[in-house]
Amino acid sequence: MSSDRVLVVDDEPQLRRVMRTALVANGYEAYEARTGEEALAALRENNLDLVLLDMNMPGMGGMAACRAIRAQSDVPILVLSVRDSEKDKIAALDAGADDYITKPFSVNELLARIRANLR
Repeated sequence: MSSDRVLVVDDEPQLRRVMRTALVANGYEAYEARTGEEALAALRENNLDLVLLDMNMPGMGGMAACRAIRAQSDVPILVLSVRDSEKDKIAALDAGADDYITKPFSVNELLARIRANLR
């Protein structure tokens, strides 16, 4: 049985490292991307099962990346963002996200939401 493959898309190296460590420790294969463009490339090159997507990134932002990912894949997209307004959450969900988690979040909550979206 193979592990679920999760792509972490965030421009902050420390956050990517922490999330990668947590994912691997819980049996997931973790991939990383720093930008929306890198996320699209990773999606094309790997058979991913889920995407964790930050909204605030340089270049192609999270909203545009979410729309682009959704246009080519039905992979679950969990948005991770410091933006906590209802308007931002609705915009991300309307752009194709399956879930929205506000930073800061606990690793246990993130893992539970990953499990729920992979079911």
